[in-house]
Amino acid sequence: MDSPSDPSLSLKSVLRFAVPSLLSLLLFLAPLPVNGGSTVLVAVLAEFLNDRLGPVLPVLILAISTSSALLAVYCRWRRIDNGLLGQLFGVSFHWLLLRLLGAAFATMVFFEFGPEAVWGANTGQTMMGQLVPTVMTLFLAVIFLLPLMTEYGIMEFVGVLVSRFFRFLFLLPGRGAIDAVASWLGAAPLGALVTTQQYERGHYNHREALSIISSFSLASVAFCVLIAGILDVTHIFLQFYGSVAIVSIVLAMVICRLPPLSWMPTTYHTEAKKTELVPPGASVWRWALQQAVAKAKDADPLPQQLRHSAVKLLDLWFGLIPSVIAIGTVALMVAEYTPLFDWIALPFRLYLELLSVPEAAAAAPAMVVGFADMILPAVLGAGIESELTRFIIAGISVSQVIYMSEIGALILRSRIKTTVWHLAGIFLLRTVIAIPLFVLLGHLFLD
Repeated sequence: MDSPSDPSLSLKSVLRFAVPSLLSLLLFLAPLPVNGGSTVLVAVLAEFLNDRLGPVLPVLILAISTSSALLAVYCRWRRIDNGLLGQLFGVSFHWLLLRLLGAAFATMVFFEFGPEAVWGANTGQTMMGQLVPTVMTLFLAVIFLLPLMTEYGIMEFVGVLVSRFFRFLFLLPGRGAIDAVASWLGAAPLGALVTTQQYERGHYNHREALSIISSFSLASVAFCVLIAGILDVTHIFLQFYGSVAIVSIVLAMVICRLPPLSWMPTTYHTEAKKTELVPPGASVWRWALQQAVAKAKDADPLPQQLRHSAVKLLDLWFGLIPSVIAIGTVALMVAEYTPLFDWIALPFRLYLELLSVPEAAAAAPAMVVGFADMILPAVLGAGIESELTRFIIAGISVSQVIYMSEIGALILRSRIKTTVWHLAGIFLLRTVIAIPLFVLLGHLFLD
């Protein structure tokens, strides 16, 4: 690998890039057959942690939620906004309210007191018993291994190689391909976490980061199997998953060119890093290797990476968990106890009837309730008799991406500044465009 014209590509420097990068591919992206499905090693590790920590997770969630709220109140009272304490707990007023609400909900669910609408099986207990433990253990499994993917050049290498393809199709940097695959094979929060970190380091601008999260933070294969099982379309899983892949690619190509994403600023959080632009006359493969090796050379020492990862984990746990509990529980309460989603679904009922979808009235609420949580459309549609309609609901629930109980809260918590209204607009736009595509593919595959 040594070259007189480019001494930077020595065997030692290339191995410094190649070894951690190959290890990251094995951990985050290599499909692993498990129980008849496919997953990745970090997802297996997260599930292992979830099983082993299961008995103490409810207490840990309660402790994190309440201490997060109390320390945020203390920092606001004492006006502490710097140092580790300020970084973790110095928040704006509306995030303080979310932390307080999340702590209150966590306490009510743990001790099962107050209105049952808060701590019931389909609301608070779903959040604290299923969704939050999964997110917690996933972040614990991922956060200390993530530098293997982000610090040693694999994203630079892949980004240069697929940059033209990705920019032509999706108006996005090539490194977004890594985020997409991490979501599909691992879990949606994994891809979203990678994207937020890359945005903070100047690899994506505002529009690109939000486009990647809202287009490629898709449910993992394992979750797709769960959705297929609930809606009884497991026997046509290949047709279902193939349709999700096709529709998701079409949506990614279209949505980034339409408002609200097309209106987003192209400003960077920090100094922009344009490592994917290949100089005229340069070899694409050699430039990719040069950028990767340069990135690996500049990687922080391991102790510093571990400290940074530990702080990031604490920030996610103390900042995200109470917010997820607050937003997710309220959304599930609205879905479970109010007719709001039925009212919102009326235009979708007319839309589905126009497309001759069977049992359109029963299916319409499933088209909008996914904004609260991804699994709710499957729960609402499980009793529908038409296989075509259940197929459409399954595809829509996975392809909507923006659900407030997890991805939505993660985006709002990140430094990618946006609003709930922007997220709702992206959600509705994805749904409106995806419905006729799934109707068409459903007729094609099922008829």
